[in-house]
Amino acid sequence: MHLTRALAKEVGNDNIICTDVSDQKYDFPCRYEKLDICDANSYRKLVETNKVDHIVHLAGILSALGEKNPQLAIDVNVFGVVNALRIAQDNNCRIFIPSSIAVFGGDHFNKKQTPADSILQPRTVYGVSKVFNEMIGEYFSNKFDMDFRSIRYPVIISSEKFGFNGTAAYSTEIFFEILEKGHYNVPLKEDAALPMMYIDDCIDATMKFLKADFNKLKRKTYNLAGISVAPKEYTIAVQKLLPGSTVDFKPDFRQAIAESWPQSINDSESLRDWNWSYDISVSELAKKVYDGIDPRYKLGK
Repeated sequence: MHLTRALAKEVGNDNIICTDVSDQKYDFPCRYEKLDICDANSYRKLVETNKVDHIVHLAGILSALGEKNPQLAIDVNVFGVVNALRIAQDNNCRIFIPSSIAVFGGDHFNKKQTPADSILQPRTVYGVSKVFNEMIGEYFSNKFDMDFRSIRYPVIISSEKFGFNGTAAYSTEIFFEILEKGHYNVPLKEDAALPMMYIDDCIDATMKFLKADFNKLKRKTYNLAGISVAPKEYTIAVQKLLPGSTVDFKPDFRQAIAESWPQSINDSESLRDWNWSYDISVSELAKKVYDGIDPRYKLGK
């Protein structure tokens, strides 16, 4: 929804079609269509009927949910992306398909200041699918002269209460649990640092990247660093915002996923090629999340 609003503001409400697999749940500023991206015929008809020239393909099953339902993750993250690329090719569309730090994995890469050109051996179906997305997208771009581009997002934090399916969803969930119960169990170890970024800053980066001159981009896929955040440091920042709250660290299956990801990211090529940089503190990041929470939750309503 955040990116939809930013795109609508940039190009006008009448020039955006927003889609999702479910019935409309939010008040979008533009036209909304229900679409299952695994249904190639419906996807193609929507693009061709409306003479779409730019596809922003955000559909995806995240890491933790993907491990619970790998078949669904493959259907959406692999076959859905192939549908999007074929349709973009046939209709001369520019296409953006986001990636993730989940592409990194295994024991053969530097987990601190991880460079873009690292060995990619992810251990989750989500990570594997994102490696596929990057490589098949680059293949289509080179083979068919398409404008394909992608960003490897860090953990993106929002202020919205929703179904928490990501490996580091604790960063948002903690506020709602503490506001309701006064206590939260963090599903990662204290030192399980991961790169993070607030959603509004992520949208700013994405819009800047989408508007960048394709001829000046030296890569198809770029790292986006965010800042490195350890759960212990983050929870201290949260407890300063919510005095009297308590926290325990009780790692679950998500800890193994986090350990396979980078602790920090090198995105110097993003600065070089499309002038992106990001530098805030962990406390400032936590405050952005808290300040964005609907006041009704803060009042216990």
